[in-house]
Amino acid sequence: MGIFGGNNRVKSQSSTTTLIAEGCSINGHIKVENQLQIDGYVEGQIEVNNLLRISETGNVVGEILTERLIINGTFEGVCRATYIEVLSSGRVTGTVYSDNLSIESGGKFMGVTKSPEEPHK
Repeated sequence: MGIFGGNNRVKSQSSTTTLIAEGCSINGHIKVENQLQIDGYVEGQIEVNNLLRISETGNVVGEILTERLIINGTFEGVCRATYIEVLSSGRVTGTVYSDNLSIESGGKFMGVTKSPEEPHK
């Protein structure tokens, strides 16, 4: 049937990671079903069902809604996540809604933490 035949199609894997590469800049609303890794710059609203990683070169300004957030770059804004990890090179400024926040030695957090049940303000 050729390379585009039905039998040769590769199905998406549930663990697929979307990558915003270093040098890439995005302004707007991003919604990702599985995982997102940001190595570039994003300004706006980000919704990720499973895992959002902000790498050392990543920079995010805006609002994040996700299950799990790992920050090794820079984040400024409002975040709502079940689990948040700030790694040794991570920098966070803003408001975090989570009951599970961990900060590695060297990581910086300047802001306010609130319970996820607290209303939006």
